[in-house]
Amino acid sequence: MKKLLFLSLISFFLISCGATKTDSAAKPSKKTLKGTWQVTNLRFVGEQGLYKATMFDLADSPCFKGSEWVFIPNNGSGKFSLTGEGGSQCEPSTSRIHWSFYEPGDGSYQFQFKYVDEKNKPLDPANRGYRCNIDSLDANAMEMRVQVTYDGKPFDVVMSFAKVSEDFAL
Repeated sequence: MKKLLFLSLISFFLISCGATKTDSAAKPSKKTLKGTWQVTNLRFVGEQGLYKATMFDLADSPCFKGSEWVFIPNNGSGKFSLTGEGGSQCEPSTSRIHWSFYEPGDGSYQFQFKYVDEKNKPLDPANRGYRCNIDSLDANAMEMRVQVTYDGKPFDVVMSFAKVSEDFAL
C-alpha cells in the first residue's frame, strides 16, 4: 500500500511539474496601450538603399513621424493623426480605427487594425485591415514592425512609439 501511495505521489508531481507552453514574448495587454502615444522614430530594415514606403494605404512613411495614436482598450477603438510635419507631401489627417491583438501561432504577437467610421463600422467594403509585428511593448514604449514593399522588394519600417499620456479622446 505504501508503494502504491508513493508511486501515486511521484506520478502526481511528474504530471503537475511537466513542461508548460511558454511563448517567446509575453501576451500584450490592451490596458498597456491605453492612452495617447506618439511616433518618435522610423527606421528601415532591409537591403541598403533609398525606400519609398506608403504605409497603411494612406501616406508615405515620413508622414508618420510625430503622428499621435490614441488607443481605448475597453472597446478597441482609437485613432491616429498625421501632423503634416514629415515634409511638404504630408497632409495633416485623422483616421479612426478599430484595433486588437492577433497571435499568428508562432509565439509572436501582432497589432491589427482597420479603418472605421464614427459608428465603428468598417470603411473597407471587404473588411480588410492591417497587421504589424510587435517587437516590444511596455507601459511607456512600443516598437512595431510594418512590412512593406518597394519595386517588388520587401523591407520593414520599424515605428518607435513613446507614451504621451494615459488620457484619450476620440
